[in-house]
Amino acid sequence: MRRYIESVVLTAIGALGIWGAWQVPAASSGDTWAGVVPFAAALALIALAGIMALSAARQPADGPVESTSGMLDILILFAVALLYQQSLRWFGYILPTAIAAPIVLYLFGVRNWIGLGLSVVLCPLVFHVIFFELLGVFPPFGLVFDLLFYLRG
Repeated sequence: MRRYIESVVLTAIGALGIWGAWQVPAASSGDTWAGVVPFAAALALIALAGIMALSAARQPADGPVESTSGMLDILILFAVALLYQQSLRWFGYILPTAIAAPIVLYLFGVRNWIGLGLSVVLCPLVFHVIFFELLGVFPPFGLVFDLLFYLRG
């Protein structure tokens, strides 16, 4: 029963994520919609909730209770994604990515402090080169503060 309740909660969180993604303004002609990644993440969360519900349906009622230690990591990752999405609007691309990258890598099991420290610089740099330089996507500028403004001069 617990797995069913967890899948319903994850579905509700995914639905809120879809609603939040639809709040992102539409892209101008020729640009990529900024809400595509949060929208896809919310759909993936709903799909994972469906898989969780199906696995709960296949498990016998008197079977062993499965550990849900990963549930907290999923919720933390979802919260980081929501905060990251909102902070892009306030602080542009570089600063939120430099903060979110080591947090997400830590959640995925990276425990090397040197690697986490390097991710603060390398993730924004590599993603900037891929998306904004090679693919020509327009970088989001921050309303409150934007480090890219100071780096470009």
